[in-house]
Amino acid sequence: MNLKFALLSVVAVGAMVPAAAQAQQVPPYYVGAGIRAGFNDNTSFVIDSKAQIVELGDRTTLSVRPSLVFDNSTELRLPISVDYALDQGLYPYAGAGVAYNADGRSTVDPMITAGLDWGITRRVVIDVNGSVLFKPGNTDAEITATVNYAF
Repeated sequence: MNLKFALLSVVAVGAMVPAAAQAQQVPPYYVGAGIRAGFNDNTSFVIDSKAQIVELGDRTTLSVRPSLVFDNSTELRLPISVDYALDQGLYPYAGAGVAYNADGRSTVDPMITAGLDWGITRRVVIDVNGSVLFKPGNTDAEITATVNYAF
């Protein structure tokens, strides 16, 4: 599976949803699954989640976005993001955090992340995310796309 297929799949799911359903607000909590396509890594399975920590204003919140990436080893991502309500159903975010790589090195690496939550129904949220991990002697960029159940 490659990056083009993953992005086309996300677009296809969005195209099948009527416009009225796209006007839903993204809930403060969700959990789901999807794929990661890394520029230096294989395509991998991802478990994604979001938990709102605090409201910073009318349209801005602070959230934690833990995720697990399953490849040759398991990687835990723990970024904190600032989320902004751009329009009903569209919520861009950006933040930073750490990534724990259980790949024999057992190191904690800094990371930055940015993405878009798209509430396509009251309970379904698509999250498309780009991250950069700063590993010793290596920078790793990746994109994830997940479908999440909101509660």
